[in-house]
Amino acid sequence: MGWLSLLLCQDSYSNVFFKAILRCYELASGLKINFYKSKLAGFNVTRQSLEVYAKSLHCSLMMVPFKYLGLEVGGNLRKKQFWEPTINKISSKLSTWKGRFLSLAGRICLVKSVFSSLPLFYMSFFKAPEVVHSKIISIQMRFLWG
Repeated sequence: MGWLSLLLCQDSYSNVFFKAILRCYELASGLKINFYKSKLAGFNVTRQSLEVYAKSLHCSLMMVPFKYLGLEVGGNLRKKQFWEPTINKISSKLSTWKGRFLSLAGRICLVKSVFSSLPLFYMSFFKAPEVVHSKIISIQMRFLWG
């Protein structure tokens, strides 16, 4: 079982020394941090700086955008392609063949549960464009009445 952590800091070599703090955590908890499995990415940081930081931390570089907890970090929120995975997940959960075997009350329950979980999770981090909102609503209405 592994841990997934995201650390945010400014572009400064002094921030690389948080490795000493993590070493203290290792000694206190008995857990070991494997920096060789760790990855480093940067926003508005030069490639040379990232390479120096990665070499100091003994980790590899990761390209932006990347996925973190199922969300794409570093993508363009205004583009429809950014929201395609969310729309596809909602669409797959509310596929029309599932609705044929449910009553109207069952379809309403499924729409509410899918609507309250998936889009809420994504939209609690990012503000979706109006096109995405209307697409999600059309998927839900098609499932409910189709």
